[in-house]
Amino acid sequence: MNAGETLRTSRVKTGLPPVTPIRFAQATSFSTTLKQRVEEVLNQRSLPRYGGPRVVLKAAFILAMLAVSYVALVFWASSLWQVVLCAFFVSQAIVLIGFNIMHDAGHGAFSRFGWLNRAMARSLDLIGGSIDVWRVKHHVLHHTFTNINAFDDDLDVGMLMRLHPSQPWRAWHRYQAFYAFPLYSLLSMHWVLSDLVEFFSGRIGRQGNTVTTQGKTALFVAFKLNFFVLGLGLPMLFHTAWSVLPTFLAIQLVVGFTIALVFQLAHVVDIVDFPEATGPRVENEWMIHQLQTTANFATGSRFVSWYCGGLNRQVEHHLFASISHVHYKHLEPAVEQTCREFNVAHRSYPTVFAAVRGHLSMLSQLARPDVEAEAQPQTA
Repeated sequence: MNAGETLRTSRVKTGLPPVTPIRFAQATSFSTTLKQRVEEVLNQRSLPRYGGPRVVLKAAFILAMLAVSYVALVFWASSLWQVVLCAFFVSQAIVLIGFNIMHDAGHGAFSRFGWLNRAMARSLDLIGGSIDVWRVKHHVLHHTFTNINAFDDDLDVGMLMRLHPSQPWRAWHRYQAFYAFPLYSLLSMHWVLSDLVEFFSGRIGRQGNTVTTQGKTALFVAFKLNFFVLGLGLPMLFHTAWSVLPTFLAIQLVVGFTIALVFQLAHVVDIVDFPEATGPRVENEWMIHQLQTTANFATGSRFVSWYCGGLNRQVEHHLFASISHVHYKHLEPAVEQTCREFNVAHRSYPTVFAAVRGHLSMLSQLARPDVEAEAQPQTA
C-alpha cells in the first residue's frame, strides 16, 4: 500500500478527514525483501508482533512504581531529601509510561487484544497528554511524513526554533543550541495546554480538522481534570501551595526534557536528511525515506534500550511500528543486512553522548542564516 493510501486509511480510523496526500515512490524489491526478512526473524524465533508477558510485566512494574512513589510523595515525604527522592521517581515513572506503555499501545503493539491496547494507550491521558491527539500528531503525521516540513508536526515549534532547513531563519535561532534544552523541559506542560487548544478547536497541526464525539470529549475532560486533581489538588490538601507548586513544576520539567530529548536524538541530528516534497511527491519509497530521516543511538546498552522502550532503535520502530519494542533488537540485524545489500544507509550513533553531540551539531547548522531554506538531498 502506498504511504499516501496508508495515511488516508489511518485518518479514517482516527476519525479525521483526508488531507492533501503526499505520495512516495512505488515500493521496490528493497521494501519487499526487508519485510520478508523481518517476518522470517519473527517466525524463526516464534515471536508475536505484540509484546506478550514481558511487556505486561514491565508495564505492571512501571505503574506500581508510579503509584508507590506518588503515594510516598503526597503522604510520607516531609524533609527536602525525601521530597526530591520521591519526586524524581514520580518523574521517571511518568517517562517510563510514555516510552514503554502508551507508545507500544498507541501503535497497537502492546497486546493482541484491541481493548487492552486501547486501555494502555489511555495511560498517556493519565500522565497529562491525550491519546486522541497523539494518534494524529505522532502515529499519522510524524510516522508517515518523517522530517518533511509542514507535514511532520514534530518539527513545528513555531518561531522558537528552526528544525528544518526549509523553515525561515530568525535572528534568535543563532542561539538555539544554547536554549534548546531548557525549552525542551516545557514539553510536558505544553502538551497539557496545546491538547486543550487542538482538541476543542477541532484542528491538529496543519493537516485537517479532528472529528470528536461526546464520548471522546467526556474522556478528554475527565482525564485532564484527573491530571490536575492528582498533580495539584490532592497534594494541596496535605501540603502548602508553595511546596506543591514547585514540586509539580519540577516533575513536569524533568519529564518534558527527557521525552523531548529522546525523540530529538532520532530525527534532528547531523546524520539524517531533511527532505522536502516536490509537489505531491517524495522521491523515494516510504521505507527508504524512513531510513534517511531516522537514526538509532546506544543500541549496545541494555539499560538505554530498557529505559527508552526500544526508542533508541527508532529506525526499526519507524519501519515496523506495529511490532512491540521488546523485539527490535532481534530485527536490527536483518534491517542492517538488507541495507548493506541494497546500499542504503542504516544510521546510528554508538552512544547517547554521541547522539547528543549530533543533535547540537544539527541545531548549530540550522542556526546559521547561510543554511538556506531549501530542500535537502535525499540520498540513500
